[in-house]
Amino acid sequence: MDNENEKYCKCKGRPCITSGYEDDWGYWDVCVKCGKRIEDGYHYYNHYDGEDHEDIDIW
Repeated sequence: MDNENEKYCKCKGRPCITSGYEDDWGYWDVCVKCGKRIEDGYHYYNHYDGEDHEDIDIW
């Protein structure tokens, strides 16, 4: 069972972060020192599909 308190980095003075833990919608910032996710470090991908949906939203 996952412990919520152990999912995120608790390191003091993080020397560096990288990206990781990707899914279909985005990715997390990850601490290089401990390898855990940075709380509030989730970044969403821009899922633009190349089509203009502006007209549909207006009507």
